[in-house]
Amino acid sequence: MEPLQGTEGTVFSDRGRLYTRSADPGKRVYSERLVTVDGREYREWSATRSKLSAYLSAGGKEFHLRPDSRILYLGAANGTTVSHVSDIASKGEVYSVEFSPRSFRDLVKLSETRPNVFPILADATKPDEYSFAMEKVDLVYSDVAQKNQADILADNMDRYGARFGMVCIKARSEDVTASPESVFEMSRKRLRERGMKILDVRSLEPFEKDHAMIVVERPRTAYCVAFKDTGFLMVYHPRRKGWEMPGGKLEGAETSAEAATRECLEESGYRIEVVAVRDIGYCDVCAARVIGKEKEGEMKAEFFDYVPDELSFDRTEYETVVPWAKERLGLL
Repeated sequence: MEPLQGTEGTVFSDRGRLYTRSADPGKRVYSERLVTVDGREYREWSATRSKLSAYLSAGGKEFHLRPDSRILYLGAANGTTVSHVSDIASKGEVYSVEFSPRSFRDLVKLSETRPNVFPILADATKPDEYSFAMEKVDLVYSDVAQKNQADILADNMDRYGARFGMVCIKARSEDVTASPESVFEMSRKRLRERGMKILDVRSLEPFEKDHAMIVVERPRTAYCVAFKDTGFLMVYHPRRKGWEMPGGKLEGAETSAEAATRECLEESGYRIEVVAVRDIGYCDVCAARVIGKEKEGEMKAEFFDYVPDELSFDRTEYETVVPWAKERLGLL
């Protein structure tokens, strides 16, 4: 029994089979084989029963689950893969979303002996529905066989600030008339449009027909909550058709403050001075003062005393960071 390369000792390999170290010794979840080595029990992780195991068995290397990871699992079903993720994230949390009441009952039973599994009966296309259960996660894993699989992943990563994401694309669920390869390319393109960096796209053949795993990372970003008197600056994004705070990706060795300052000048034409920076998980928020307008920006810019209705971003987040920025700037 040897640790599988790239999994930091959380997944093991023996004679071509994968295993996880059991967090609930002596119990099977789906009739899997149990093996004891040097007093430790391991559960065989079937590549034909679990798409995450199939990804590793197919040579996937972009594996970002850690013992202390907070994971949002979409499409948890009866808990087959969830149980192995529970073994891997033994000191973490596995928030397991499932829409089917019948499958959810199995998840509840699984959680009774696995305290790091949190079953949630909800619709994965509506991430706000389960915000009561968590605030931020490290990784979103999605196995939801329906249309818009890439957007389901991205929406949940946006909502819960995940750095990494994994989505199992079932081609026939997206478009029964298109070739699997074109569906995978369409999904990859969509994730790029949503601002994701593509780390891997891998077919799950021969374990799963017409399936591919796409692994993504969210590049570090920063935006500013910039005040002039008591109004804060927003720009109107024409493609996303809504108001948002100026900001964007960090470039090279930029700090978050430098990136927010540069992006604000480019988008709005206003020069700012950053006073404080707050890490909110997937990005940094910069509280800033407006120094003055230097040029015409790329977007329409206005100052608001309240968060407007027509937004291109998460209202809840904005309604949280605006008071924080006011406090840091001494405006409260």
